[in-house]
Amino acid sequence: MQSEYNAALPGLLHRLPEPPRKVAVLRASRIGDFLHTYPALRSLRQALPAAEISLITLPMLADLAKRCPSVDRVIHFPGFPGLAEQLFDARQTVEFFQKMVQEGFDLAVQLQGSGVHSNPFVLLLGAAHTAGFIRTGDPLGLLDAALPLPETGRESQRMMALPAFLGAAPVEDRLEFPLWPADRHAADDLLSDCPEPWIGLHTMARDSTRRWPLERFAAAAQRLQSTLGGTVILIGEQFERLTTGNALRQSGVDFLNLAGMTSLPVTGAVIERLAVFVTNDTGPAHIAYALNTPTVTVVGGGDLERYSPPPDCAAVVLAYPVPCRPCALAECPIDNLCLNQISVDQVVTAALELVRAKPSAVSLMRWLAGKEGEKHA
Repeated sequence: MQSEYNAALPGLLHRLPEPPRKVAVLRASRIGDFLHTYPALRSLRQALPAAEISLITLPMLADLAKRCPSVDRVIHFPGFPGLAEQLFDARQTVEFFQKMVQEGFDLAVQLQGSGVHSNPFVLLLGAAHTAGFIRTGDPLGLLDAALPLPETGRESQRMMALPAFLGAAPVEDRLEFPLWPADRHAADDLLSDCPEPWIGLHTMARDSTRRWPLERFAAAAQRLQSTLGGTVILIGEQFERLTTGNALRQSGVDFLNLAGMTSLPVTGAVIERLAVFVTNDTGPAHIAYALNTPTVTVVGGGDLERYSPPPDCAAVVLAYPVPCRPCALAECPIDNLCLNQISVDQVVTAALELVRAKPSAVSLMRWLAGKEGEKHA
């Protein structure tokens, strides 16, 4: 059925006969993207204070989503063709849509991205009104409000563009990672026997184009511990526990291996307590930004503008300039030039600067680049 509204016209929330009572929001992306959705959710909440806002997201993020103060309810994303973050089972997804139609949503909002695959998902929810992003130049389709996805800006700013288009007031561009007292108590118990300062390390990423060499992580950890003392805290998933643990052990590092041993919220509570965190450009980096933990992020093929730290964050981003960034490849055809040009010296220097700087003197964000021909540790 064709929408009765002009989907290109802003201010849908002000043109509806009454404010939506039940709202569904789709954001079924991984940690980094999910955290960049918080400002958009805050904007929707302020615009619709009396509405029940249900967030459709990945089951792996349910514990985190439940902590979001702008969300009343969390619904597990069932998988859908073209949305690769969750396995797709046709029967399960059909049953999901049948239940969603019975919910009787007044408004469904797509904060998933370009809309190529996610707008059909939102339309199948059966909401009275729908809104979402589309690709620049694509037809408006059947949505009641359709906004071309901004091509520039931080991810949080891009997501906030849709609530603003719907008529919501702007909010502060601030990431959040809400923690409960139980999360912090669990982190305290894990770290209680480890000498401070705590030096965090996260060495993995889904694609090799985002992974700084493991041996350099180990070398950086060894040098930081030799200078600062304390304990290296390894954060990550179960599959990296053995490999990264062995690399640190061979470097003579005194470390606590928490890879695969904590829930996502407790991982956040551990990150919150770190003196400094050294990481690839992945989800834990954005957790650290949200918690304002001093962080050194090594960026490979990632989008420097889209996923940069917030401007009020104590973070140093190390990125070697290459013309092929941003890169969506899982494997690099030029031997990960952007990553291999980042040296151990650069990482250690940046980490020590963050640790030793007084809070008022910390450079809130600096972009540092390697140099051609630099000798690497």
